[in-house]
Amino acid sequence: MAALAGLLPQPLGRVGRALLDWDARPKIAFALLLGCVFWRLPGQALWAVLPAGAAACAALGGFRGPNLRLWPGGAAFVALWAAVKAGLDLAAGAMPAAALAGAGLLAARLLVLLLLGLSLALAASPLRMGRAFAWYLSPVLRSRAWEAALALTLMVHFLPLAWARAAGLARVLSLRWPDCPWSRRVLLLPQALLRTLAADTWAQTLAVAARGLDGPGAWRETRAASPAAWAAGLVPAALLAWATFF
Repeated sequence: MAALAGLLPQPLGRVGRALLDWDARPKIAFALLLGCVFWRLPGQALWAVLPAGAAACAALGGFRGPNLRLWPGGAAFVALWAAVKAGLDLAAGAMPAAALAGAGLLAARLLVLLLLGLSLALAASPLRMGRAFAWYLSPVLRSRAWEAALALTLMVHFLPLAWARAAGLARVLSLRWPDCPWSRRVLLLPQALLRTLAADTWAQTLAVAARGLDGPGAWRETRAASPAAWAAGLVPAALLAWATFF
């Protein structure tokens, strides 16, 4: 499982380590319901949720050690889409204050979803998360569900590695060529990142095959989720969804 663990944010907090062995299926259901609720929350409620989300992510170790390096890329992602939202609203004739308010609301929603997604990744081991994906996909994809689960797990958890590689390349370029013009930087960094990620992808592919993760047996969930686990995951999210939507 080290092949996947190298791609994942690592649970550094005691809460994260305690949650690793819990069944991931209720966790995914909880996160999906909670994400839908958060996306529909109004602005004031959403800004009130942000500190709670940050505290939960911090308890899982999301702001310590190597996990801290994930946030510059996340902040850039949020800023980019907030700027796009503001630009589109201004182009459509909205007042600047309304455009900024809409961009701020989108930024808050994206930040909450990033906190939720990172918390989910830190609360489940890679193998249990992949098995949970395969379990959810098996009614549709049947015998090929494990392939989709493996691909989805690698795709989702390859993003932190890509962000870390991009940040490292930017630091190296700044140290070796401090006066590098932006016209050269925007050409050099993507080329170097693609070459680095290509090597990482090949290494991870070999590691997955060597550890027997390229077959359906490794992705089959063998234990039944307890009713208490489902209740702990679904009841709070369902109550919050009812309070939000009704």
